[in-house]
Amino acid sequence: MNNSQSLHILALLVVLPIVIYFSRILVDEYRDGISSAKRGLIAKGARKKRRDEIEREFPLIVELFAILIGGGMSPSTALAYICEEGEGEFLTHLRPIVERMREGMNLAQALDLLNGEFDSPIIRRFCDSLAISVERGTSLIDVVARQVEEVRSAQRLAITERANKAEISLMVPVVFLILPISILFALWPSYFALGKNFGGG
Repeated sequence: MNNSQSLHILALLVVLPIVIYFSRILVDEYRDGISSAKRGLIAKGARKKRRDEIEREFPLIVELFAILIGGGMSPSTALAYICEEGEGEFLTHLRPIVERMREGMNLAQALDLLNGEFDSPIIRRFCDSLAISVERGTSLIDVVARQVEEVRSAQRLAITERANKAEISLMVPVVFLILPISILFALWPSYFALGKNFGGG
């Protein structure tokens, strides 16, 4: 073995462990990146599912709140009653806020806290409207009645959007699977007859 071959083998013995080491680092980083992206997607899906569940419950909560306010209850008492009698994802997050109201937090602070608890434009508009009403001293009954209509309108719009998306999803197999097969069955006899005529000719 000459000196050149010895140097090549020595260089290989030195470089190979370094390549293996950095390859493992790259593989680990790639695996960690995939895991992080997967966890992010799962967390995003969970947040969206939670928000959808809360927005489905919210119109009923607002209607019950409007009835209790119309019956003469104060907002804090109405919220406490709803938390005691009801169940659901929204009320799970509302109960700690109601407890803090019992400890002395005022309605405006509670609405601000509730507003920051959820990433939902429906709940944000409701909290903002009530907070403005409390600040200006306007009638809560009128404000809550308007909010009931707005929340129901938003819910109908969300249902319509989901129905439109479902309709588009249903069109995909029709366009890409059923329609081509139908066209094939419609054209096949003509193609067969045309081929037979030319073959016979």
